[in-house]
Amino acid sequence: MPNYLSPGVYVEEVSSGVKPIAGVGTAVGAFIGLAERGVIGKAILVTNWSQYVSEFGGFIPNAYLAYAVYNFFAEGGTSCYVVRAASSDVKNAVKVVTDTEGDNLLEISARSEGDWGNRLSFTIEEPSNGQPAGFKLTIKYTELSSFNDEYVGEEVEGEIVEIFDNLLIFNCEDKINDVSSFIKIRPLVDLTILENRDKKPQLTTEFVNLEEGKNGISSVEYLDPINQKIGIHAFDIIDEINILAAPDVADLAGSRNIILEMLNYCRLRKDCFFVADAPHGLTPQEVKNFKEGVSERFAGNAFNSSYGALYYPWVYINDPLTGKKKLIPPSGSIVGTYAYVDSSRGVHKAPAGTTDGYLDTVVGVEKIITKGEQELLNPIGINVIRSLPEGICIWGARTLSSDSEWRYINIRRLMMYIEESVDKGSQWVVFEPNEPSLWGKVKRNLSAFLTRVWRDGALYGSTPEEAFFVKVDEENNPPAVRDAGQLVIEVGVAPVKPAEFVIIKVSQKTLAK
Repeated sequence: MPNYLSPGVYVEEVSSGVKPIAGVGTAVGAFIGLAERGVIGKAILVTNWSQYVSEFGGFIPNAYLAYAVYNFFAEGGTSCYVVRAASSDVKNAVKVVTDTEGDNLLEISARSEGDWGNRLSFTIEEPSNGQPAGFKLTIKYTELSSFNDEYVGEEVEGEIVEIFDNLLIFNCEDKINDVSSFIKIRPLVDLTILENRDKKPQLTTEFVNLEEGKNGISSVEYLDPINQKIGIHAFDIIDEINILAAPDVADLAGSRNIILEMLNYCRLRKDCFFVADAPHGLTPQEVKNFKEGVSERFAGNAFNSSYGALYYPWVYINDPLTGKKKLIPPSGSIVGTYAYVDSSRGVHKAPAGTTDGYLDTVVGVEKIITKGEQELLNPIGINVIRSLPEGICIWGARTLSSDSEWRYINIRRLMMYIEESVDKGSQWVVFEPNEPSLWGKVKRNLSAFLTRVWRDGALYGSTPEEAFFVKVDEENNPPAVRDAGQLVIEVGVAPVKPAEFVIIKVSQKTLAK
């Protein structure tokens, strides 16, 4: 208590000791795959397509990451983290510059690995200030003009130029490496020797290309989750992600093992859900075999996890580069739909149906799936993308779990939302005196949060008492538990399940005479 010594009015700020529980976000995507450029093995926050292009480049041949992120935003996603993966043979494009005497003087390299750097070129000219040892470096980046493996060498619309003037060999690193969007520069001579500091690079009359950049797509190790540098563990330090996809995995020879690892990663995190793609070109029976791991082609452990879902078949989109139809894995559009439904309806709503499962970015499906074929796939947790009269829609909302309690995607994700929200919103309880007044505060706090969840339509019941319970009292916190320094809180909820099968019974009514 404050010590008041003179008459007057005193105002005190008093804390209730209870911190209201705020619901965590559920609509943050996470993508890992092949990118044109950018740092490898680091999760980068991306909030729009332009930012993705700035960080990772554009669309590249035989890779689907860019398309997935593009469709994520087009379907209503607002933010995601992206990890660029690569195999061990990934390499920066480089070029060594000689001095006026023909000795190696500078190395110019692309800022990040990949064959995008082979489209970088440079000229070295006299500086504008006329300094004898000075030089001007002009960097030109020619964007890929068409979606193929050929690069355009002549000047076309889409070139980007950087100019660094009045450089000297001993200060060019400071003036370029933290400024340029495209290159890094490294002197190849000992600058502690004074005569080397006056060396000047050989001038060029035409643009010279950097060479030998490689994308690193030769093996599946670029997505190996065991590799702590370039695998999915790059997401370990990112707490916000909720929905994970790896669109480049689907057609790899070892895709099943990678999917199993990613499902396990999400299970161990407990706050993330994996959206998996089946390989393209499969029949309904083959995708069933892929899920169950029973055929010679897809032999292995079956997918059985409530922390992931499998979608089939692949979909066609209008290629933003060529304007033609392109076949891609559906996961980017699916994750965007998850995010949109989370924000518009809530995480408790199944991301499926003719309204909430309608895919705006899709113009066709690889294979038309009939109702009979879906009857083979739906019970084992393969979510089919159907072409219906209403449009192309997600027509399934099941996890990969064999446990009926965790059959539906929205129930698993709702429980993830509640568990993480309660966890983060209850940290204030740690080290508080473990006695009845604390129990009352905890119960009121959790009940207030769950009442909001119930009012949002996420819990079943006409009253809060029917929808959930919170128990924290002497019965589940006896002296032995309190002596161990533990506070046990029991929470039970009744999640709303989707109306997967709508049955309308029609009969004739006989009129009484």
